[in-house]
Amino acid sequence: MKKNTITKGNTMKKKLIEFTTIVCAIIGTLALVGSAGAVETDQWIGAGILAMLGITMFILSLYSQELYKEQK
Repeated sequence: MKKNTITKGNTMKKKLIEFTTIVCAIIGTLALVGSAGAVETDQWIGAGILAMLGITMFILSLYSQELYKEQK
C-alpha cells in the first residue's frame, strides 16, 4: 500500500512540473511578442522589461524540463 501512494505522489509531481513547463513557455512567448509590439510604438522601457521577462520565463521553462527529465 505504501508503494501506491509513492507512485501517485510522483505522478502528480510530474504533471505539475510538465504544466509549469508549458505555462512558462507560453508566458515567455507572449512576453516576447509584447516586447516587439512595444518597440514598434517607441515604448523602450516596457519593451526591455517584457524582453527580460520573456527570456527569464524561457530559462525557467528549460529548468523545469530538466526537472521533469530527472523524474523519469
